Amino acid sequence: METDSTVLSNARWAQQVGAACALPDQRLNHRLSAILADALNHPNASIPQASGGDAGQAKGTYRFYQNVRVTGADLNEGIGRETAERGLKYPVLLMVQDTTSLNLTGLRMVEALGPLDGGSAARGLYLHSTLALTETGEVLGVLDQQYWARPPRASEGVSAAEKESAKWLSGMEQARRILSETAGDRPVPRLIHVLDREGDTYEVLMAIEEAGESAVIRSAQNRRVEDPLATAHAAVRNQPIQAHTTVVVKRRGHQSERVALVEVRSMTVTLKPDRVKYPHAWPMTWNLVEVWESGPPAGVEPLHWLLWTRESIATLEDTLQVVNDYARRWGIEEFHLVLKSGCQIEKLRLETWERLEKAVRVNSAVAARILWLREVARATPEAPALQVLQTEEVAALVAHFDKKNGCGLNTSRFVKPHCGSVAWAGI
Repeated sequence: METDSTVLSNARWAQQVGAACALPDQRLNHRLSAILADALNHPNASIPQASGGDAGQAKGTYRFYQNVRVTGADLNEGIGRETAERGLKYPVLLMVQDTTSLNLTGLRMVEALGPLDGGSAARGLYLHSTLALTETGEVLGVLDQQYWARPPRASEGVSAAEKESAKWLSGMEQARRILSETAGDRPVPRLIHVLDREGDTYEVLMAIEEAGESAVIRSAQNRRVEDPLATAHAAVRNQPIQAHTTVVVKRRGHQSERVALVEVRSMTVTLKPDRVKYPHAWPMTWNLVEVWESGPPAGVEPLHWLLWTRESIATLEDTLQVVNDYARRWGIEEFHLVLKSGCQIEKLRLETWERLEKAVRVNSAVAARILWLREVARATPEAPALQVLQTEEVAALVAHFDKKNGCGLNTSRFVKPHCGSVAWAGI
């Protein structure tokens, strides 16, 4: 967690992001900063509500999104650069990628939408984000985002899934580029790419090795390896147990959060690529870590992670760090939750995708900031709220919640407020 002297106030953060975007008129940078500040102070409000009833500010927000001189690419680049600038002070960064769908069925005038999974009439887009996290799990911000819609029918020749597989490579390339360009002559942090099972492709593994970077990727493919047991999953299960440890299993659906007692095994393997499918591939040496819950509670699916990694497994401490790095991937799941349930981007009512895209990018930056504020509140619950809020904002919040029930109200599912403390941030 950042020290007191480096904690940015919400207002200063909004100014910093606004300034990082290369827009054609400085007035547009100022307007963007005001929009970010409004969205952060009122994340679940409509644009008129977030503007605090100021008709001029609301009109300015709509005009900003309508302005053809401002593009989604401009915002993506600027938000990424601001995130990269703060990330450069860390020796190691986790590059966490994942995809979520945006259900925008109600926006019938937006032609860019396509069908969503499930066979229903739902229409929308897919959003693939790359977040920068510290090794302790602190969400620094968004480095890159990609959007696309699926066609009404499967394209001839190449499946939608094959088309979308390039998102992982693009996410890595863009994160690497923006960090390098932002750093200039300064050192770039060591990157560990953290991907779920969908990212387990041979192209991804080769790209990471070629770049000389590291990764923790949940295995989906039981790859052939140079081992008497022939396949990776069987080979690692045949290894002795290195340790018993516990892993927090986050709440999903109707299943409550729980703690799983797991066995940990690991080994180094040489992958043998399928020469027919990957004619230009080469054998690679990766480590594989297995996390297996052998005795789950009755009726509960056991936790089972098989993790490809280029991180060291020389010691038990090294292996457990790999497990911890993968567990940090949950930060992007929380990012999606804040973006949808907190910022309520699926309820935005803008008439074109060009306008909607800008609003989604702005709210994505806000969602990442909310997660960061939550970590500040957890790490330093008694820290003064003035670290992140301005004096008038603190006064307004105290007056509002004193009037309601004396600061006892849990105003957000993400942050529980505490009078006068930093935990007010993100309300």
